[in-house]
Amino acid sequence: MWYIVLMEDVNIKEKAQTLKEFKLPRWDELPDFDIYMDQVVNYINQHLMALNIDDTDKPLTPSMVNNYVKNSIVKAPVKKHYKRYHLAFLIVVIVLKRVYSLSEISKMIEIQTTMKDSDLKSAYDTFGLYFERCLKTILDHGDLDKTGIHIQNEYQALLLNIIKSVVLKIYAEMIISTI
Repeated sequence: MWYIVLMEDVNIKEKAQTLKEFKLPRWDELPDFDIYMDQVVNYINQHLMALNIDDTDKPLTPSMVNNYVKNSIVKAPVKKHYKRYHLAFLIVVIVLKRVYSLSEISKMIEIQTTMKDSDLKSAYDTFGLYFERCLKTILDHGDLDKTGIHIQNEYQALLLNIIKSVVLKIYAEMIISTI
């Protein structure tokens, strides 16, 4: 019942609609050419700004990128150029850091990259699909019981639970911001 009352608030409705329409760029939509730091920051901020509930902070800054590289969470650029895989890793880090520490995110990335038959493209696209489905489900129903995601292995179950925790945090922030 509280869900219905809250979702009738005009501010929540507008933010919820923006989040329902949110899409992470898929692997094939990421730039397939080398880009510089300022282009990386602009690209990611443009695509992830809708996830910022208070709309004040930028999701990514150059110092954050440098910190992620320094701490080996993201690979170093090649001659100051960033590639598609850098963008994918940075997007995942930005989304997950709402809930998880950088050391936990680093461990999650390590698990993914050392898995047998690991494919960065499909892993990244699966992350995006699960994230969008969970976000839409919680905004439509107030819970995550009806995502329609069918789990086939332990990795998918772990990924889904990680994403659910982030989506629940975004949802709670949205509600709290209007109270």
